[in-house]
Amino acid sequence: MQYEVRIPDQPTATDQPNWVEHRTSPKRFARTIPPLSMKKGLFTLILIFACAFPASAQERPIPETVRLKSPQKAFAMSLLFPGLGHRYAQNGRWGGGGTLFAFADAGLWLGLIGTEWRRNSLVQSFETLAATRAHAQVEGKDRTFFLNLAAFHSSDEYLEVQLRNRAWDQLDYVSDRAFQWAWEREEDFQKYRRLRSDSETLRNRRFVFIAALVSNRIIAGLFAVRAAGRTNRAANLSVTLGPPPPDASLPRLDLRLTF
Repeated sequence: MQYEVRIPDQPTATDQPNWVEHRTSPKRFARTIPPLSMKKGLFTLILIFACAFPASAQERPIPETVRLKSPQKAFAMSLLFPGLGHRYAQNGRWGGGGTLFAFADAGLWLGLIGTEWRRNSLVQSFETLAATRAHAQVEGKDRTFFLNLAAFHSSDEYLEVQLRNRAWDQLDYVSDRAFQWAWEREEDFQKYRRLRSDSETLRNRRFVFIAALVSNRIIAGLFAVRAAGRTNRAANLSVTLGPPPPDASLPRLDLRLTF
């Protein structure tokens, strides 16, 4: 196979090139036109890319939607619902700690609701048992009355104990028929004590859930304040790449950090 390459001779007086045809083989053609070096080609590609695209990045300012986040607002939103502060600080994103605090809050609420439902069921059970097996009038009674039902088999036993202890101010507690009771069987008395004890355990657990809900909000607020600070620091840092200045051959890199 033959390749045909035209190489111009020296220009004539009229500046019109005189083309001379040369015929050569593929091997001689490869020797006559040396390839570009790898470094020179790579630098040329970088220079072309820097001049073509980053020029628009230099002219485009920071979007107006990128604004500094208020740590106070992030903390307040976390107190309202854990995770909202993170979403505000992270420009509408739920990822990271915000999702964790939100799921923790939902789990605590489910635990609190389940505990209250179970406790109310136990209260209804031991009140019904006291009304049917101890002949007690449970309507409108306070917590002290139900504690006495779990401590004494009858109102007569309660009166004897108060007389023995000389608690004279407690004698009138069972003088009214509405505050008298008497358990028929020991099994019913023990079952009542067990049900009331379980309800008291759930009552104390309710305060644990409430404390955990408050703590989760406070901790989420502190982390939201930290996330807002990181977002503000990132917003104050801008990097732009532009075309090279007239007296330079490399692209211009602008790094701007504001405080």
